[in-house]
Amino acid sequence: MKILINNVIEKGKITLNSFNFVGKSARTTNAAEMMGKGVIPEINKDFFEQQLLEKISNKKNSNIIALYTDYESDEKGSYEYALGVEISDNESGLGEMKEFVIPEQTYVIFTTRKGPLREVVLETWQFIWEWSKNNQHAFVSDFELYDERSIDPENGQADIYISVK
Repeated sequence: MKILINNVIEKGKITLNSFNFVGKSARTTNAAEMMGKGVIPEINKDFFEQQLLEKISNKKNSNIIALYTDYESDEKGSYEYALGVEISDNESGLGEMKEFVIPEQTYVIFTTRKGPLREVVLETWQFIWEWSKNNQHAFVSDFELYDERSIDPENGQADIYISVK
């Protein structure tokens, strides 16, 4: 484990087995998100306002995942963003949600510092974009994991899993 800039912690590499995920999703780009023309805030708002978490019958646990997948290329291309949960098997009656199968992958895990989640997650992503210039970011599927440490959005902490080659 290494403590990096802004108290971002790099926990090291881990290989995760494939898993099923279901969530509300849309395609976007980092450029659109940074200019305020993206979909992520609306997806997140809808997920909670429509209480979509309660409509997923076979969640593996209560952790919420923000998934970045189906990358067109790298951080400059489009990708699919989804907010949802890991599920134990196929989900029926998805409505406006979509199911994804995340392949077995090796990840580097980064942990945000504690603080306002919107702020600490963004600053960790900014660090990751710089880190990616000198490391082998695979751009397969990346995700933010929100667990019990994230309950207080004003003083929370999250892990960000970055797929690597």
